[in-house]
Amino acid sequence: MSKFHSMLSRRDFMKTIGLGTAGIAAVGAAAPVFGNFDDMLASGEALDKSFEKPWYIKDRHHGDPTIEVDWTLMEPRENRYNLNASFGQDFAFGTDFRGEMTAMSNQYNAAAIQQKKGGFLTRDYALSSAVSSGSVSWSIPKITPAAGLAPYSGTPEENSQLMRAAMIFLGASHVGFTILSGDEYKITNAANDNNYPYHLDTNAEWAETEGSGASTRYIVPGKKTLYAIGISMQMSKEMFRHEAISDCGSGQLRGAANSDRYRRWPLLYGAAQRFLAYLGYNAFGYATGTRSFVPSNGDAVFTGIAEAARNSNFTISPYFGPVHGVFSVVTDMPLAPSPCIDAGIFRFCRTCAKCAVTCPSGAIKTDNFTTWDHFNPSDYKYNKTGNPVRFTVPGKKNFFWDATACKFTWNSTGGCANCMGTCTFNGNTGAGIHSMVKATLATTSLFNGFFAKADEFYFGSGLASGDEKNDWWKKSLPVSAIESTLLASDGAYRKRAY
Repeated sequence: MSKFHSMLSRRDFMKTIGLGTAGIAAVGAAAPVFGNFDDMLASGEALDKSFEKPWYIKDRHHGDPTIEVDWTLMEPRENRYNLNASFGQDFAFGTDFRGEMTAMSNQYNAAAIQQKKGGFLTRDYALSSAVSSGSVSWSIPKITPAAGLAPYSGTPEENSQLMRAAMIFLGASHVGFTILSGDEYKITNAANDNNYPYHLDTNAEWAETEGSGASTRYIVPGKKTLYAIGISMQMSKEMFRHEAISDCGSGQLRGAANSDRYRRWPLLYGAAQRFLAYLGYNAFGYATGTRSFVPSNGDAVFTGIAEAARNSNFTISPYFGPVHGVFSVVTDMPLAPSPCIDAGIFRFCRTCAKCAVTCPSGAIKTDNFTTWDHFNPSDYKYNKTGNPVRFTVPGKKNFFWDATACKFTWNSTGGCANCMGTCTFNGNTGAGIHSMVKATLATTSLFNGFFAKADEFYFGSGLASGDEKNDWWKKSLPVSAIESTLLASDGAYRKRAY
């Protein structure tokens, strides 16, 4: 593999492309100055790929822990005597004393609520209540708070901070907000997959389901202003790179990574509903399954958690790249909208086109032109019926994408995500070079061509092929194979330059 060398320091490089002093500070002026480009690329890339324990952990014989064990005395036990079980508590304490302990607990909690102690506020009880649910339903009733708790109220800014903290704890990777009124309401869907309509009722205060069967409709409460909470859930970049449909067919590693968000989402959605209902607010958006009242891509763009991409089938996060699942929760809790973002991603897509080159169906065009016109049925390769184009909506000037060709390849091969796996933004982010690259992309398009070509060699993106797919099973990866601390900065977590 060829190497690119330069004696330019990080600071000189930034000055050359016109970022100046402020721009240098923005991408981390405190970072070390590297002797050449290869040194910069190598910085932070060291990774222990083995499963060996640290040197200070010593091995002992099997069955010989540091606590002494006498196997002649040990025997299986009856688990019902565990003190976490009701039978075990009754056996150890007796029913009368158990009642006394419950009364003591109630008294303690009541006093803590009255004294407004941290951990005993309405928001704290709401979060504790939230984790007891994992179902998908259009809406749930309000939840009556614990006795003595004051109704929750906060400013839009406080509410946004509250929701971001709660959603991250409950499983979201990134959170944004947008208002659903006026023009912004137009990004919503008119009906669900079964063509049951979403009906905006300006007199309704709570989301409900009316009717049954073919007459079902979902009431969208319009008496108060509505807001969409955009939620990004990371998927495994590594697993999406283990996909090469032109090599040996679509991969189930990619399939597992893609489907995992749908395993996690019902838990997060149900928890979000309970959290907001406990605080006295609506929380709705999904009647069944994973199709939302607010379409995921529009939600991602308008809540500021991602930008549109060359492939209109996904959005690209400046943190997670294209490999993230986007969902939404609609609420009447007043929230401070987060602005749409410009990280240079959509501009970069004009230059890159790697997804188009690797698309086996030719669904993604390689030209650099965006258009308003996506409604000519003859432009779609597999539109066999000649029916009008109804799978997209007007009002967006983006790159043309042949959705029928994409879906044909997906259906006829068992799945495909070459575009996402090969995307320049699907590289790993641990090395310091990535903060410089992202800051450069957001500031100037001058180096877009270089970065598009160099990323496969230096930045950790590109598809695995052949026997390389088997290497995934040998890798030492984070929990769920995602970078879960990417946006974390508090506590003793690794701080990253984005």
